[in-house]
Amino acid sequence: MHLVKLEIQGFKTFAKKTTLTFLAPKEGVSPLTAIVGPNGSGKSNAADAIRWVLGEQSLKLLRGKKSEDIIFSGSEGRGRAGFAEVSISFNNEDRSMPIDYTEVTITRRLYRDGESEYLLNDATARLADIQLLLAQANVGQRSYSVVGQGMVDHILVSSPEERKAFFDDATGVRPLQMKRHEAMLKLKRTYENLTEVEMLLTEIEPRLRSLKRQVSRLEQRDEVEKSLRSLEAAYYGTMWWQLEDQHKTAKERHAKLEADVEAAKGGMGGLEARVEAIAAEDSGKKSEADAGLIELQKRYQELQKERSKAREAEYQSSRQLELMKVRAQSTWAPLPLTKIIEEIDTIVAEQRQLLEQVRSLTDLTALTTLTAQIDATLSRSTKLVGRLQRPAPEDVKPDPVLVAKTEEHASDRARIEGEIATLEKEMETKATSEKQVRTELIDLQRELRQKQAQLHLLESQRNSVSIELARFEERRGNLVREMDEQLKGEIGDIRTVRPSTFADTAAAYPEIQRLRYRLELIGGIDPEIVKEFEETNARFTFLDAQVKDLRGAISSTEKLIDELDEDIHIQSEQSFKAINVEFQKFFKLLFGGGSCSLLKLTKEDLEPEQPPGEGVTPERVSTDTGAAERKEHEEDTSVEAIKIRIKEREDRVV
Repeated sequence: MHLVKLEIQGFKTFAKKTTLTFLAPKEGVSPLTAIVGPNGSGKSNAADAIRWVLGEQSLKLLRGKKSEDIIFSGSEGRGRAGFAEVSISFNNEDRSMPIDYTEVTITRRLYRDGESEYLLNDATARLADIQLLLAQANVGQRSYSVVGQGMVDHILVSSPEERKAFFDDATGVRPLQMKRHEAMLKLKRTYENLTEVEMLLTEIEPRLRSLKRQVSRLEQRDEVEKSLRSLEAAYYGTMWWQLEDQHKTAKERHAKLEADVEAAKGGMGGLEARVEAIAAEDSGKKSEADAGLIELQKRYQELQKERSKAREAEYQSSRQLELMKVRAQSTWAPLPLTKIIEEIDTIVAEQRQLLEQVRSLTDLTALTTLTAQIDATLSRSTKLVGRLQRPAPEDVKPDPVLVAKTEEHASDRARIEGEIATLEKEMETKATSEKQVRTELIDLQRELRQKQAQLHLLESQRNSVSIELARFEERRGNLVREMDEQLKGEIGDIRTVRPSTFADTAAAYPEIQRLRYRLELIGGIDPEIVKEFEETNARFTFLDAQVKDLRGAISSTEKLIDELDEDIHIQSEQSFKAINVEFQKFFKLLFGGGSCSLLKLTKEDLEPEQPPGEGVTPERVSTDTGAAERKEHEEDTSVEAIKIRIKEREDRVV
């Protein structure tokens, strides 16, 4: 590989495009190209152009203060340039550069706005790629291939660290070192990313556990709600259709009794008309007995009307009492679970205390006190059972005012019925004793009394059925409200489709209460929790996968760095030995004999000697104790262990 040409435009004093062409080697002889001229003619600018196009970033080495200083700033006869561009071409027929071109052209361009770009054979490239390509060909802006002013003296007086850079170029390990540097940068970036992801996982994990518990409770709630809805559908379906059947039967009975009552009233109307007609016909020739019988009949009819009013009032009061019982059943609610548990705990404690007293009983005289305590505990247990069970209609305590009013109406009805019975006996006795009374009128009055008694019986039956019907209608309305409240609009076809089989409501009701208590214990959970859990879990899973990928990338990068270190060490040792041999030859040639040798100095060799047991550095500890501990660190995947391994590789001299 050799330099073919150098093209400069707008760089420092090169206002117009200038091309420097270099002769190619012939028959193994490399020609020497020299640039001569007076001071200030721009000879050094050509060298600076080569250094700049090869990637030099230090403006101090380019003899400038800012980036614009390397762009042609203009003269009296020419305006300033808008950019600086340098292209250098190499013959690559021997493939010193590992690229599939026989000629490689590297171009660097800088604009006044600060924007710059690199081109490789007119294709945009990164500076890192160009530097690696040049390093693989043992060419670089800081290597011995470009020797600037004062650089020879600098090599002689440079420190071992600075001198090592030249040996790295000579041994050809610079490309490996650049790869190692990039690998170390990648390792550090990956470690930083891993640290950030680990911190995110640490923040997310507690929230994820909390959400998982809530979702688990929500799943339990869904199962309980599903069982509850199924059981409620069977329970309320059975209750509804059984009540519908009873209501339908009661309506049919009520309609039949209503028809019988109307028929009886119709029959009575005919008899009453005939009695009134006979009374009107014989009004002028009534006997004293006849007149007395008619007066009794009028009194009898008045009592019948009073009895009807008393029966109606009693019916209304009884109806209200029945509705109150139904409403009391519908408004009953079981005790909360916490109260039940508290009461049961108290009863159990009392029973244990009583049991201890029974076991320690020595005197029968104490049985009286003990019996009273047992009765109190039993009463408390019975009361608790009563509060837990739905009250039966007969157990409901009605309004005493309404009860008193009902009893008053019943007493009035009984009194009136007693007067009617007495009056009927008087009328019968009157009719029997007075033979001159017309037989037809007596028979009609007797038949009328029988019809009235039959009507009274039918009305009593109708009123009873009416009360029962009102009770069913009230229960029906209460059941509708309860279903709307408990099922919350999810009634479905409960009231439209009759179930094939009826459920055991007595056994279903306690189970429904138990499931409702379970829902109370679980509590209300926002459905958005599921969405948040899914999002958080997806993010956690993604970050966890990223952690695994990052750990894998760290492991592979560490292996790559170790392999590069080994290659650098082997190649450096081999090349250093060859350089040492050549150095000894030239030393003897220059100084006419003698001996010399190049030595590699380690970090410990540069440190002052210390007494035994002192000056133990971390590096020496790592070296001395090292194999087992390093192996332990290598197997450890924690962030701290990775940090230690990165520090160790960063401090490693290669």
